Amino acid sequence: MRTRATRDLAATYERISDDREGRELGVERQRKDNGAVGKREGLTIVGGTPYADNDLSASTKSKKERPAYQRLLADAREGRFSVIIAYSASRLTRRPREHEDLIELAQQHGIRFLFVRSPSFDLNTADGRQVARMLAAADAAEAERTQERVARAVGDRAERGDFHGGPRGYGLESDGKTIREDEAERIRAWATHILAGGSLRSIATELNGEGIATVRGTAWRGEVIRKILLAPRVAGLRIHNGAEYPSWSPEIIKPATWRALRVVLEAPDRQVSQSTARKWLGVGLFTCERCVPKTVKSHYNRRGDRAYACPTCHRSWRAEPIDDWIAGENGLVESVLAEVDSRARLLPRRQAGVDLAALETEAAAIRLNMAELAKDYALARGAVKAALSEGLAAGQQRLEEIEEAIVAAGQVDPLTEILGDDPVATWRAMNDLHRRQAVIRKLMTITLGPPIRGRAAWDPEKFIHVDPV
Repeated sequence: MRTRATRDLAATYERISDDREGRELGVERQRKDNGAVGKREGLTIVGGTPYADNDLSASTKSKKERPAYQRLLADAREGRFSVIIAYSASRLTRRPREHEDLIELAQQHGIRFLFVRSPSFDLNTADGRQVARMLAAADAAEAERTQERVARAVGDRAERGDFHGGPRGYGLESDGKTIREDEAERIRAWATHILAGGSLRSIATELNGEGIATVRGTAWRGEVIRKILLAPRVAGLRIHNGAEYPSWSPEIIKPATWRALRVVLEAPDRQVSQSTARKWLGVGLFTCERCVPKTVKSHYNRRGDRAYACPTCHRSWRAEPIDDWIAGENGLVESVLAEVDSRARLLPRRQAGVDLAALETEAAAIRLNMAELAKDYALARGAVKAALSEGLAAGQQRLEEIEEAIVAAGQVDPLTEILGDDPVATWRAMNDLHRRQAVIRKLMTITLGPPIRGRAAWDPEKFIHVDPV
């Protein structure tokens, strides 16, 4: 409810679309000018949290929410003030649809609008609403023209491979064109580590342990490393609207390696959580004899011991003695690695050359075709629907084959680094659980049979079944 007391109260709204330095100087300038308008009109500016959206666009194309703007409208409807002051009408909004919200505020709640640089108009009159709608259409058109010019410029830069500025990318100097060799070497090592079955978290842990900071000076997280490795620039590439162009930045890793990283890091089943499952050797590796191919899960039993459990039949095995027998000192893995004949048999075979660019082009075409088939499938009936279903299944199968080929071409065989002069010593020094699991997968499959009960002597060979790969 609007009272005589609130008729002299005004709220100011400030917004700036681009604040790269995060200093809010443009917002502060607007607030000063808006306050001067309020003082000239004899109004009192309401206190509390300012209504300001910094570094947020109000254009028709922007999808970001403007929390301060929404709070401004809500408070106006509640009668906390009678006047809204902004630097210009376009600071409030460039969207014609949102202008209708402002008209509704004027008609139903008596809100007046004052501007520093735009003509003020009375939205309670037909003429005022006509002017407002004309200004809204002009603002929207200008915003869209600006966006089109920017999009064309970005596209042109992408095709030419020009540097577009911005923060320094890891592995490069500030000019975006010169490799910073110490960081580039780390990126290459990360790629090898991931393709050999290693984890992002272990990389972050090692970097933080060595006191190495990110470009921003913060601690490393797995997700930060993932973003660096997935950036096309590390392969000397740039992607714009789905098309691939040579980048302004030099190649740090080979495009084939980068494409293999994409498949590995973007796999839907790749875990990025901090779950306990990643700390246990058998999770995702050991299978239950009764429920193959289900792999075991981790939990703690009633005595507080680490244990593996089958999620289907609920059998449970103590984890520590199994892990020690397989991967511990003088365990099963070390006995296999110590045998010369076994090591010669395990040496990885060289991969034949693969045209990764051609595979990715084929994959993109299949995805586009599947999207069209999916649209038709939603409307189809009977035999047509069945035929479309077969087409979708065939496309999905071929996509899976392509992804497997890309991974195989760029994969680093986990046995390559371990089968050196002293593979047992290399194995013992390998702290990354993912890499240990990758080595075991190359050596053997492990199936857990019925667990030993009661006081029977622990004999792993009675219930742990190992098959050489």
